[in-house]
Amino acid sequence: MTKTFTKYEFANETEWATYQAQIQQTNISPDGTESKSYVGCAVVELGNICFATDEEGNCTDLSTQWAIDILWYGEPKPDFTAFEVWPNPVGVHTFSGDDNLYLEGFCAKFPDSPYCIVPDPVI
Repeated sequence: MTKTFTKYEFANETEWATYQAQIQQTNISPDGTESKSYVGCAVVELGNICFATDEEGNCTDLSTQWAIDILWYGEPKPDFTAFEVWPNPVGVHTFSGDDNLYLEGFCAKFPDSPYCIVPDPVI
């Protein structure tokens, strides 16, 4: 199975909800309770990311974009491509053990980045 770790930014939660519906299914439990689950991926909603705080820990630079990380268990959905973002590895969140998946995509897009240069071995 090919996995891909991709980061996205949507204008707001409403825009995200439209795309989220494409990767969710509705489940009905035996007692009739309805729930949603993701299909073919794992999702972490980061929301509006804080880029800087003051001395008291108050956010002084809050992103207006709604951030989402998705670990795809196959090919990413093409409709999501327009929302891809590439923060310097790996941003504020990672899927444990899958940093390399993000770095592979990042370095394919930005091969000259210092994050993608393999140092010469020390002899």
